Amino acid sequence: MAAEIWISAVLKLLLVIVAGHISITKIIPLLNDFLLSFIKDRKAVDSFTSLIDIFILVLVGTNIVKFILEIDNAALNYVSVLKPALDVIMGLFTYLQWILLALIVVVALKTYKS
Repeated sequence: MAAEIWISAVLKLLLVIVAGHISITKIIPLLNDFLLSFIKDRKAVDSFTSLIDIFILVLVGTNIVKFILEIDNAALNYVSVLKPALDVIMGLFTYLQWILLALIVVVALKTYKS
């Protein structure tokens, strides 16, 4: 039974890492190119996609900590000290998403007018 938990946790960890890698290396550059097609402010688009990269990294880190804690090993439970920091950053993104949405609208309108 314990071996099943370890194997399951390791597979979850690997799949989360692969999904994060694919998101950052394949999907975000496509999003960057798409946004640059109608928003001419390259610096704003690059900053936006950088924030999305950070969000993905924090989301992957949160899931990694969650999966490691599922193993319930005394040595691995020290990873739980990372959880409060990741939770603070995740809480920040709930407010940041509305600010980013407003900024995208402002930049798009500014680009559309010119």
